[in-house]
Amino acid sequence: MTASAPERQPAEFERLHALASFAVLDTPAEKVFDDLTALAAHVCAAPIALISLVDAERHWFKSRRGFDLTEVPRRHFFCAHALHSPEPLTVADARLDPRFAASPLVADGPRLRFYAGAPLRTSDGYVLGTLCVLDTEPRVLGDTARRFLTMLADQVISQLEMRRQGAALRQQQRMLAAVLEHTDVLIYAKDVDGRFVMSNAALQRVTQVPGGMLGRTDHELFPSDEADEYRRHDTHILATRERQVFTEDLVHSDGTTHRYRSTKFPLINEAGEVIGIGGVSTDVTELDAARAAHEAAEQRWRALIEESPVAMAVVGADGQVAYANPQAIAMCGMDAGARVSRRSAFDFLPAGGRGGGQELLARLLAGGAPLRGHQSALQCADGTRVTAEINATLITYRGLPAVLLEMRDVTAAAAARAALEHSASTDPLTGLLNRRGWDSSLSALLPHVRQDAAPWVIALLDFDHFKAYNDAHGHSQGDELLRIFAGTARSSLRAHDLFARWGGEEFILALPETPPEETTGILNRIRACIPAGQTCSVGYTTWLPPEALTHAVNRADAALYQAKTLGRDRIERA
Repeated sequence: MTASAPERQPAEFERLHALASFAVLDTPAEKVFDDLTALAAHVCAAPIALISLVDAERHWFKSRRGFDLTEVPRRHFFCAHALHSPEPLTVADARLDPRFAASPLVADGPRLRFYAGAPLRTSDGYVLGTLCVLDTEPRVLGDTARRFLTMLADQVISQLEMRRQGAALRQQQRMLAAVLEHTDVLIYAKDVDGRFVMSNAALQRVTQVPGGMLGRTDHELFPSDEADEYRRHDTHILATRERQVFTEDLVHSDGTTHRYRSTKFPLINEAGEVIGIGGVSTDVTELDAARAAHEAAEQRWRALIEESPVAMAVVGADGQVAYANPQAIAMCGMDAGARVSRRSAFDFLPAGGRGGGQELLARLLAGGAPLRGHQSALQCADGTRVTAEINATLITYRGLPAVLLEMRDVTAAAAARAALEHSASTDPLTGLLNRRGWDSSLSALLPHVRQDAAPWVIALLDFDHFKAYNDAHGHSQGDELLRIFAGTARSSLRAHDLFARWGGEEFILALPETPPEETTGILNRIRACIPAGQTCSVGYTTWLPPEALTHAVNRADAALYQAKTLGRDRIERA
């Protein structure tokens, strides 16, 4: 015989995932946890104290005092029953408690009688197990001991979370060290006096300074002209407390001079004081040479682009079109030979897209990553709109920074893709959203949900005896019943309500910001939409962020199950 196992909750998978994230199961004993179980045993005057972590099929004991077993099957022990209790679980006499009387640990073996377990609740609300005390004699735990047991359980969780945070920090430090070790970019930091306090391997490689750089200033390491320039830049950063970008020359150990693009920034402590500067310097010697070659080839480039079958345009830093080839002119709805130079590029964007276009131009001019495969609507000069796939790249045009646009008309392809996406998110039988459409629609709405608004209602609806209806009337009539219901129910809902087919004869409904007093009326109106004298059962709950929506769906599902259990053709709330 075994103890009565508590019902697994819908969030059990998430709880087990949280437990696994601590990487504590099957680890050796640690003094900090053994000290806490010793304290628990002392304050509760109990011979046995355990830190019990509830895994999928077992209780594993991170710390044991007065107990030989390292783990026991989950169905045999007390702690699983404490997972869903906000307060410590106390069992005065397990032999008299039907949940535990048949457990081998009570009836045989150690013959446990008394149990008290305080939940080990993480900062994000998951209960990993308990800090528990046990005795072979029945007894009652006093209020003071109960309070101290809860305090000690909080300390166990604090230690576990610090342990996890420490592991994450060490991992982050290893990753940072690897980046600093293997990058070719020069990365360094100096104190306010200009002494190096950090330099990565790349800087050491290019300078080959005997004895290293730490603790030394630029004037101790480099020629005076270079050192003076570096210090002027550093002093400017310290004075302005602003990030700056400089072009600096650096003599490598082989005697060659390289040009670097150096981004320098202030290092500020928690008190708001500047304690030094950091720097990231990228070798742009080859880039500068390539830029010169590129400028020399600009005329050749223009001759080629003029004949290109791809629509291309150049936009200057002022947002004006500096050049457009014939294909771009035609795409923008203008006659061949029309002049677009000095027209604003943003005139060819819909009013709602001009702000985004200006932001894109600014980002690219600031050195941002090129744009690839971006789709945007273009407002043509003849009044039509086309959908264009755009690549945007920062270039130098006539010696000045500019953005090269490559544009391809994908209007037909975009329309076909939109139709395909609509088909993929729609239930073909009822025309309602399917699960994918439900998820997509909710994802679009969730960022706009206000936490101070009225709660949402999440409801699951399931036809009663639908199989019997199908058997009696045929599947085609069953499908027609679902279609009629879906159309009638959808038309009775508000425009912003979400209604989807969840599967089979089950539907899901989200009613945003719906007061409790209106909920039953809406749900009954939906139930009345079922034709042919058929009925349905409804389970619903309320939901509001920051709670995970899946939790609300699980509650509504449980309420639906309750409605079915209580005789169907009814509404139940979780």
